[in-house]
Amino acid sequence: MISRRLPIGRLAALVAVAVGAIVIATHSWAPRWRPLAPGIDFALMRADRFCRRGSPDVAVLRIDPVRARIAVHHYSRLPDPRPLPVTEWLATTRAIAVFNAGQYYPDYGYMGILVSGGRPISAKPHPEFRAALVAEPVGGGAGAHVLDLAPESLAIVAQAWREVAQSFMLFDSDGELRVRHTDQDANRTVVGEDRLGHLLVFTTEGSYTLWDLAQWLKESRLGLVHAMSMDGGLEAEMCIRSGRFAYASFGHWNPRASRSSDPDDAGRVPLPAVISVSAR
Repeated sequence: MISRRLPIGRLAALVAVAVGAIVIATHSWAPRWRPLAPGIDFALMRADRFCRRGSPDVAVLRIDPVRARIAVHHYSRLPDPRPLPVTEWLATTRAIAVFNAGQYYPDYGYMGILVSGGRPISAKPHPEFRAALVAEPVGGGAGAHVLDLAPESLAIVAQAWREVAQSFMLFDSDGELRVRHTDQDANRTVVGEDRLGHLLVFTTEGSYTLWDLAQWLKESRLGLVHAMSMDGGLEAEMCIRSGRFAYASFGHWNPRASRSSDPDDAGRVPLPAVISVSAR
């Protein structure tokens, strides 16, 4: 019998390479944050496994509510009251970033409670929506949260915060998905809160089901406590400008259409309400 000696040195080297590859693969999810202003960072992440159509890139805006300000804007408070494309909203608000607010009716009435600068725009709660993005406490100070609400708490929330946008939960603090498992896919905008109290805004470049996007967010290791969904489809948009940096994501995928919208129409969807993010 011929005995063969195992090349221990080579095996060790191969193991080291393999471990290194595993470490790299394990951490490939980690976003590379680009600072835009104190308390405001931007990154692009990928969700290849969950994207149904279009680009798997997902724009992520991370906000520290202590150092950055979140505000609700509605077209009815403009000098020329009309819904604006997201690019015009960015110019009008002079913010660093704007993204679409929650859902609205065909007459542009907001679905649920909407408060802007302490002024109620829509005071009627949506009976099925159990989430709210809130910012700027009425008593003073800085702060913003994604709240998981009980029906009886909606009126109290509207009185306690100067900025409120009601919508529905995507998943809660127990990790339970609060949306149906369907095949309806579209562009999506989601706002989550992490364990450090940061808000993270996600706008997808491609088309996702709410269920799939929730699964990706839970697996992202971003430390999200819970998340709420804003409007989706062609209205799911984000626009950013900070110094020389600019980014825009326009909704291309409509849940009621089998094909994307005309590229020439990108960014032209009028939005009756948006959320802005600015430096304090």
